[in-house]
Amino acid sequence: MKPRLIILIVAAAGLAVFFAVRASAPKAEVPEMRGDLTEKELEEIREQQVMIQDQVFDCEETEDVYLSIRVGVDPADKKNRLHFYITEENGFFAETFNVTFYYKPTPDTTPAESPYVFTQFLNQYVAANDTFKGCIEVVPPELARVGGDMGTSENWGAEIIDFHSACVDDPDPLPKVPEMRCEG
Repeated sequence: MKPRLIILIVAAAGLAVFFAVRASAPKAEVPEMRGDLTEKELEEIREQQVMIQDQVFDCEETEDVYLSIRVGVDPADKKNRLHFYITEENGFFAETFNVTFYYKPTPDTTPAESPYVFTQFLNQYVAANDTFKGCIEVVPPELARVGGDMGTSENWGAEIIDFHSACVDDPDPLPKVPEMRCEG
């Protein structure tokens, strides 16, 4: 036989075996999108997906708002995570923040001078007389702009650009938002 014919026969046999094995493989179960959630659980999830500024809650609004933010890196968690803490200094409730985070190669670096700046919208709130704790993952391609390493807490800064509204007391009930998880 000619070598081309032998190669063709071997390729055809290989394809026949491939399709035979593939056809006999068990079908993967595709889970339903709803899973085992009850209608009540689905409704709670839908409520959490509504932006705070679009939720209706009754409160006495105030203009005397002073928001502060602290940022830090926790080297113990072994992740590229930027932890942040937002507090309203006068003890008011405040919600829905735009925050600029930036890397500081030197302690006096401003956002305009930083090699890496990003703005994050947070559909979260600070309860009256409380502190909101959150975190953001910084991925390796983003860290490449600053040498590939998170550095220390001193290497990061943040500024709250704006927020949606503030109230003298917490609304009752508090707005529904997804939990921000920073562990694990």
